[in-house]
Amino acid sequence: MTRAPEPVTISEMTPDALGDVASLCARELVLDRDAAAIPGILMRRPCISLVAVRGRVMAGSCIGSVATGRDGTTDGFIDLLVVDRGQQRQGIGRQLAGAMERQLAIRGCGQIYLAGHGPYYAWPGVDIHYTAAVCFAEDLGYRRQGCEVNMEVDLRHADLDAAVAQDALQSAGIDIRRATPADDGPMQESLGSTWQQSWIAEIAAALRSSQAGLYLAVQGGRYIGFCTYGLNREHEIGPLGTSPDRRGLGIGGVLLKRCLTDQRDHGVTVAELVWTGPLSYFSRTVNATIGRAFWQYEKNLAVTGQAADWRDRVGLI
Repeated sequence: MTRAPEPVTISEMTPDALGDVASLCARELVLDRDAAAIPGILMRRPCISLVAVRGRVMAGSCIGSVATGRDGTTDGFIDLLVVDRGQQRQGIGRQLAGAMERQLAIRGCGQIYLAGHGPYYAWPGVDIHYTAAVCFAEDLGYRRQGCEVNMEVDLRHADLDAAVAQDALQSAGIDIRRATPADDGPMQESLGSTWQQSWIAEIAAALRSSQAGLYLAVQGGRYIGFCTYGLNREHEIGPLGTSPDRRGLGIGGVLLKRCLTDQRDHGVTVAELVWTGPLSYFSRTVNATIGRAFWQYEKNLAVTGQAADWRDRVGLI
């Protein structure tokens, strides 16, 4: 007589379970460098963290978060959902997703996203090469909304010399330098009128992190450019931006190369530019190549019984 499998228990993650979830990510997220670090990254901010346990075995985990807009609206994010491959196709992922959706709904979220929620996120969306994850999202009724890509720079061969360009900018009164704690308030005030709030949050978080780096372009007391690296993972670059009225002067290229040089000096061999665009700019400036691609999904919890709308969206990539 076949013994029935032990039931699965869904509960909040306790601090002592973090190591097991990290190990689960390391085993299952095979496309990710430093996959074991992902749960810790996501838990740097207030979050909802759930685990699925069968007996004494960590079968799966789901981490979500809430974003409140300036207009007071709240949106939910499923930042991570991972199930042990030996436990897959047994409904555990659906149980975790359902439990997370209910938790987000209780917190006032009507819209749920499978997309990056800055400043602390693992991916811009669902990596298209995690086939099971893509199929799972669409089977649950999440609708594909867009595609984002990361680009890679081989630091062993990239030309990162920016001395001449930086000297030319200095002659024009544009200072390219590493950020200091004194920049925090003025930087946010200056950049906040041009850049989206999520980027400002990432820039500020990078400035305050001992493991991240931030370079700034400053002219006449005005902050006109920025580039960060290492906020979530050592090999990542972004965000990067130059004020629209100062583009074309080479500011972004110098900022980017200063960050990439730091990464190379720290032992990184291949840097990953996250959420990248315009692609031609990075290809031309540092010979970046397209690496990973991510589909972004959303689901309206108020709409029930809606099939995944994939037929007219397959051309997004």
